[in-house]
Amino acid sequence: MTRKSIQKTHKPRRTRQSLTASGWLKPQCWQISKIEAAEALRMPVNRIVKVYPKQHQVIVVYLNNKGQKCSSFFSYRLFARWQQETIAAIASCRNQQTLAPLELIVQYDLEHFKYPVAIADAIWEALLNHIRRVIREQRLSKQCA
Repeated sequence: MTRKSIQKTHKPRRTRQSLTASGWLKPQCWQISKIEAAEALRMPVNRIVKVYPKQHQVIVVYLNNKGQKCSSFFSYRLFARWQQETIAAIASCRNQQTLAPLELIVQYDLEHFKYPVAIADAIWEALLNHIRRVIREQRLSKQCA
């Protein structure tokens, strides 16, 4: 008895990745200061004891209201550094071929992770402005050629 092989007709799904999983951002290499942590977490800097960067989150050891040490994981997306580094990554793209994949990743990241509204808005606005700039420059270079 022969067995018929069943051919799969669906296309493989493209894996969606975050800014860190895709390698565009490497926050574990950042040196997050106590001042940056205090600003992001909206607490006095003298309550921040230590900041430990990890691959996808940062551990912050801080003093609670009773003066006891506590530690928690926090998303890098809360930090101003995340916004700065994301905008720098966007600005590093000089053509549509490099910008298009990053655009999809930024879109995915903004849709699937919790961001402070001001940071999400700043990143999205920077992305849109850079897309316009790259398209305009490409159009001008074609006209000059």
